[in-house]
Amino acid sequence: MGKVWRLIIHGELSPELNMYIDEALLQAHVRGECLPTLRFYRWFPPAVSLGYFQKEDGISGKALEKMGIKIVRRSTGGRAVLHWGDLTYSIVARAGEDTPYDLVESYRYLCRGLLAGMSLLGVEASHGEERFSAPFPDSCFAVSTPGDITWRGKKFIGSAQRRAGDFLLQHGSILLKPQGDLLAQIFSREEGFGPALLKDKVTSLEEILRRPVTPEKVTCAVIKGFEQALGISFSREL
Repeated sequence: MGKVWRLIIHGELSPELNMYIDEALLQAHVRGECLPTLRFYRWFPPAVSLGYFQKEDGISGKALEKMGIKIVRRSTGGRAVLHWGDLTYSIVARAGEDTPYDLVESYRYLCRGLLAGMSLLGVEASHGEERFSAPFPDSCFAVSTPGDITWRGKKFIGSAQRRAGDFLLQHGSILLKPQGDLLAQIFSREEGFGPALLKDKVTSLEEILRRPVTPEKVTCAVIKGFEQALGISFSREL
């Protein structure tokens, strides 16, 4: 029998509730009360999630207020992510058992499922390859690291991770709709990553495929990608 993970598919939930659920799933897994879990969800109202240690200095509060976008803090690291027109996934698992223990290798392992899912949608994507050092950009999508996924050098899936002992929580954002213009407004003060350059570094599934794509279709593709590439069987829960 292969690996069995729990699958949870939610619709739109508030930013605060989304973060609460992911933290509760991590703690339940640490206590041995649940299987490793893959969860999908969206956000209402739209939000910008900040990495755990990130400050708000480089984000335009005026632009967020004008667009009705809230700020929420993730427990995972990384930089700010705009949750508008995206599909978010989260994973709780045990490093060294459900994934490789090494941080970079665990990212690459989980990316195999994401890459397989994108291939099923007709998108031949690849790992990001950029390296960067301080000062860090404010936007997650300004840089494509080996834990991210790109198409022709442009990033459309960004991921961030947190460890609790041997256990991990990974957040990831899959861009369904174009975000370039919004990102340029929200992160207009990026040093070294001006609005025009930031827009040039980001794409979305809608832009890649040149047609609308639904969250439901992408969810199904990623599930199948994890099944095919990682040999995981899913037990569906609400």
